[in-house]
Amino acid sequence: MGRMGRLDSIDDLRVFDAIVRAGSLSRAAQELDVSLTLVSKRLKRLEAQLGVRLLQRTTRQLGLTEEGQEFLLRCRTALEAIQAAEEACGDGTSGVVRVTATAAFAQRQIAPRLHRFLTRYPGISVQILTSDDVLDLVERRVDVAMRQAPLADSRLIARPLVPDARVLCASPAYLAQAGTPRDPFDLARHACLTVGDPPPTQWQLWRGEESVEVAIRSVAGGNDGEICHIGALADLGIAMKAAWDVVDDVRAGRLVRILPEWWGGTDRWVRLVYPARLHQPRRVRAFIAFMEDEMTTALAASADLGLFEAAALAGLQPRLGAARRRPGTGLAEAEPG
Repeated sequence: MGRMGRLDSIDDLRVFDAIVRAGSLSRAAQELDVSLTLVSKRLKRLEAQLGVRLLQRTTRQLGLTEEGQEFLLRCRTALEAIQAAEEACGDGTSGVVRVTATAAFAQRQIAPRLHRFLTRYPGISVQILTSDDVLDLVERRVDVAMRQAPLADSRLIARPLVPDARVLCASPAYLAQAGTPRDPFDLARHACLTVGDPPPTQWQLWRGEESVEVAIRSVAGGNDGEICHIGALADLGIAMKAAWDVVDDVRAGRLVRILPEWWGGTDRWVRLVYPARLHQPRRVRAFIAFMEDEMTTALAASADLGLFEAAALAGLQPRLGAARRRPGTGLAEAEPG
């Protein structure tokens, strides 16, 4: 970049970053809770001070110029450094934690725990972005994702949180009427609830190193896994679901796991994923530590439901034992003697 003028306002950097993340000036104004006029004025002032155009604006789209791309990287580095300096002057447990997860995981595993987290950290607020698609955490300024899919972005750091699994389940009423499959190939004679468009005609199942593909008949489904979940609860048929999506239903007896030796995948985990950065804000570290404790306790309470592979649980026994002994969990009696 060429010679630039002196910048007068950190807020101008924050506005520019918000515009790029939001994809438009109007959405940035909504996110920042300011007027569109103010956002436009800040951007024009920033470009005038730098002496370059940062964004190419048309009636339909907004794009970074070459100078804008370079400036964005430096801008975000500066904003992170400013945030770190601000936190060093306080306890750091304030501000917004931006989290993303699938809708099902957010509704069942994150949202019910927010009251405890916010009671412990009243200065922090949590913004949850639900999506079954993998969001760009850097572009959307997401602090932490909880993903049930492998990581493919080298800019991110991932660490296992708790094991997950894909399991077959159905309601007791459906099984009483249609019978319980005893073998994977029995699924061909059952009503199956599927995810995908067009719907799949086969499911692949694993038992250890053994793998089979079985023909299935989809009677209902869609591109949202919640359709299958609700359908299974409504006695429509057999669904393949993530263990953490159905754990409460299995514990309550609303759903029953079938073919317990067979899994719809191997070595599946819920992972904590976050951008690689020199400074992790204290509020984000607090949220991550809280969810690690909460999910470990939930896993300890669910380990006997047959929803998680024994090998994964075996490697976590020290953590699970500590969770069972933790005061207030009500799990002390569940620890094996």
